[in-house]
Amino acid sequence: MPTRVRRRSRFAALLLPAVLTLLAFYFGWQSTRGAYSSEARQELALQRAEEAATLARLVRQREALEARVERLRTDQLDADLLDERARAKLNMAHGDELVILHTVDAASPTVALAASNGPQ
Repeated sequence: MPTRVRRRSRFAALLLPAVLTLLAFYFGWQSTRGAYSSEARQELALQRAEEAATLARLVRQREALEARVERLRTDQLDADLLDERARAKLNMAHGDELVILHTVDAASPTVALAASNGPQ
């Protein structure tokens, strides 16, 4: 019985090293340009610093609001703050104060609605 011997191609011996070289090149490229690269890490560090600054600003703002609310509690009421809030909510003023009223333009939609919904 005759036996055939297949001769291996020259390129078969280069196939595995070529694939591994391409794979190494791909991972090398991704390590410098991909989502997990050093450039992306620097951008994330900058973003983290910006978010930390925003958080610090918001914490300061919250603490200021908490201090203001604390002054409105019944056991330690601040008269000036209460007077300010009452005037703002009730649209009231003392007799010796000057009040400047802002007029609404005639072209304003609120004035046009008020004029059209008025008595006829």
